[in-house]
Amino acid sequence: MAYQLVAADLDGTLRAEHKPFTPRVRAALKRAESRGVRVVMATGRMFRTAAPFAADLGLQTPLVCDHGATIHDVTTNEILYEKRVPLDLVREVCKVADGKLTLIACLDDEFYTQRATEDAVAFTGRFTEEHLHTVSNLGSFLTVAPQKLVFVNAQEITSRLFVDLTAHFGGRLQVVQSYVRYVELTHREASKGNAIAWLADRWQIRREQVIAIGDQHNDISMIQWAGLGVAMGNAVDSVKAAAGWVAPAAEEDGAAAVIERFVLDE
Repeated sequence: MAYQLVAADLDGTLRAEHKPFTPRVRAALKRAESRGVRVVMATGRMFRTAAPFAADLGLQTPLVCDHGATIHDVTTNEILYEKRVPLDLVREVCKVADGKLTLIACLDDEFYTQRATEDAVAFTGRFTEEHLHTVSNLGSFLTVAPQKLVFVNAQEITSRLFVDLTAHFGGRLQVVQSYVRYVELTHREASKGNAIAWLADRWQIRREQVIAIGDQHNDISMIQWAGLGVAMGNAVDSVKAAAGWVAPAAEEDGAAAVIERFVLDE
């Protein structure tokens, strides 16, 4: 089977946490593209914070953002596909936060919160801190549906919150724990798996011709959908259980190893 599409998570997959892309990963991606293979970055990040990484790698393919809630054309910034969180559910989520938990609404590349805590600032990132806005009442302020909602709190709160939110919103919203301190909520049909399936259909690429690589819970949907689902060596156990192959860790250029073995036949 000749693979035609490689979908890869960003943080913890294409690069080690807070580290630059390595020469080996860059070279593997370029060689794959030179053979006509489409390489798609699929991340939980918003477009504003994800686009610089795609540009750094020279990727011209659409960029899957917000855990699959949006797909952007990187050359025009046009949104090709999106699933927003319904406003009635947004207000219900805000009631859960009750002004005591740090909750951020991500709307059209801007961040809105009632509590501009250190956690909120850290999540936003120092390069986009100017796009973090504090509002008095998040539920009533939002009149346009956001792409996603993010709880950013201490790890001990997050673990319990993920279970509670999954039980409360199961079937109505997609709930993922994307990091030890983040619980993120998107439209119930928003997932990396659905986004990659949409792109594959657009390009007339069969499911069997797709490789998906990731390390966190939000990557499971695309790993299970793809013809070959790959977990990074640093992936959480549930991702490894869902994968057909486990690559070396991101620190060991695991994403490059996948491409070299399954795409470049090296």
